[in-house]
Amino acid sequence: MIVDIVDRLEADARLTDLARGFRAETADPAWFLGRQWQLGELHGEDASSPIGMRYRARQTPIDPIVGQLGLDPRRISAQALVESEPGDFWTPGRRVRVGRAVASAAARAGSLLPDEPGLRLASLPVPYEGLDGSGYDGRELWLNRSRLHLQTAWFGAPTPPDEPADLWDPAEFSYAAQFTVGDATLVLERHDGGDLDWHSVDGAGRLEAPSTPVDPVSVYPARLDYPGAPNPRWWQIEDTQVDIGGYPPDRSHFATLLLLDLIASHSDDWFTFPIDAAPGHVVTLDEVVVVDSFGDEWDLDPPAGWSLFTTFGLDDRSLVLWATTATPLVGPVLDEVTIGIDEDANLVWAVERRLSGRDLPTDADPDPDPPAHLDASGRQGFAYRPSTRVPTYWHPYVVQEIDGRRRFVQGRAADLSGPTAVLLPPPVSDLLHDPKSGGVHPVHQIEPAAITEDGLRLQRRAMLARATDGQPVLWTQRRRQPLLTPPGLRLRFDTLEPLVPP
Repeated sequence: MIVDIVDRLEADARLTDLARGFRAETADPAWFLGRQWQLGELHGEDASSPIGMRYRARQTPIDPIVGQLGLDPRRISAQALVESEPGDFWTPGRRVRVGRAVASAAARAGSLLPDEPGLRLASLPVPYEGLDGSGYDGRELWLNRSRLHLQTAWFGAPTPPDEPADLWDPAEFSYAAQFTVGDATLVLERHDGGDLDWHSVDGAGRLEAPSTPVDPVSVYPARLDYPGAPNPRWWQIEDTQVDIGGYPPDRSHFATLLLLDLIASHSDDWFTFPIDAAPGHVVTLDEVVVVDSFGDEWDLDPPAGWSLFTTFGLDDRSLVLWATTATPLVGPVLDEVTIGIDEDANLVWAVERRLSGRDLPTDADPDPDPPAHLDASGRQGFAYRPSTRVPTYWHPYVVQEIDGRRRFVQGRAADLSGPTAVLLPPPVSDLLHDPKSGGVHPVHQIEPAAITEDGLRLQRRAMLARATDGQPVLWTQRRRQPLLTPPGLRLRFDTLEPLVPP
């Protein structure tokens, strides 16, 4: 006979006093004191904690960019301010809809629109390309409204705004802008596109304090807290599921930037306090006073030589507070161009990969086969092969001196396979044009320092976000990104190749 004996531990609630359980009594309090001594907790300073804050803050509004009075930095994100370009208001749907409305209104008024190709819809992006040539372009009609004697009411509401200034530098492939803030200036240089914040600009000048100081504001400080932060007390039980390594430094979580220092030593010595501020301003703290638990007051000054959010050129007490777009809606790539230096050909190639949302064939055409015959005298013949054919959407840039500066200047490739040279089509993408050239050589030039060793990728796409008042904001972004390998062609000169007898 086999007998299984099973031992099981069961809780037996014999105590009826729940308060004793909440007291969390320890059997060996001396052990806890010893652990505190080993960890250095008993070496603490006779210090106090902040219980109150008093500050004086002034806000200086950031003025709109010259030529973009309709784009207020207090409403619209800095990214949209800088990257907006002429024509952003005229979406494909609006161009079609306004064109039809104006044509109908003109017909009712007995004033027919002229049948000019330049007034027709053309070069619409995917998926609107089927409407090319189907009607009038609302944007072209608006631009030519004075010449065509068109009434503003025919265009409907909202009234088309003034075109924003184009801040894109076609030679540097970057954005540049200046904002005025009181007596100071915020300078943006070589912005590649994308996120823009306080670190993207440099300051020039000083924000003068007002003659009448602002009233102080009293607030309560709080310990700095973030996901995965250690508890401020030594003997609090922490969540065992917290993975400190799972919180990499991220600008949207300020505390993770200080994670190492917080965990290593001063995990409970950081405090924060709220400040009422509006986006599109430069906030300057003229006075910050801390009141500790002993009732003493301490004036705070920025530490010398270190600051996390200092804008170069501005006072250490000033913080540039932009209206930013955290997660805008990103449209598909409309135009894409790759640019790189071909050392073998001593040229710069600009390759149009995508236009108006359509991919382009950019591979070189294969060389034709040589004629299969010999010389009439029986001697071995030769086949003439011209130089390498340049694909249609490959555009060369050669080194020239423009106004005393060495630049890469756009050229035109030619097809030499026929009896006469035929120029290949010029670039179509706006990324390879300079509006200031007026179509006169040089149509486009590139600063040599703007092209990296591995080449560049330029992309143009639509972006959608919301302003601080909830209104939608649509703009077209141009962005510069690095390549892994620059584009290149295996160019060769004209050759005579011997024919192989059959």
